[in-house]
Amino acid sequence: MKKIWSLLLITIFAMPVAGFADPKVDFNAKCAKCHRTNKNILKQAKLLNVHPEKLTLRTSKMTRDEMIAITEKGKDKMPGFEKDLTRQQIEDIIEYILALKNRSVPPGR
Repeated sequence: MKKIWSLLLITIFAMPVAGFADPKVDFNAKCAKCHRTNKNILKQAKLLNVHPEKLTLRTSKMTRDEMIAITEKGKDKMPGFEKDLTRQQIEDIIEYILALKNRSVPPGR
């Protein structure tokens, strides 16, 4: 019985943390401050002195790869997140955003 518990604990703790990642949680933690709802976008755009279209994900014409690159490296006033998120987390967030965009649901909801 002791061996079974030991094996179970080793298996649980050996799993990568990213395996438990949730793109909605990651989006809300890292992206929603600037990219959540229209009301927030207008307020944030004014604060950052950028056009609201730069913060709007629902009408973005960027490709998936462009979104991944900007999320990793940053662009203009947006910081890069390659030190805070794994490549897989970034890809999952972008897939989450694109899925919501296709459903016309504001990200973060």
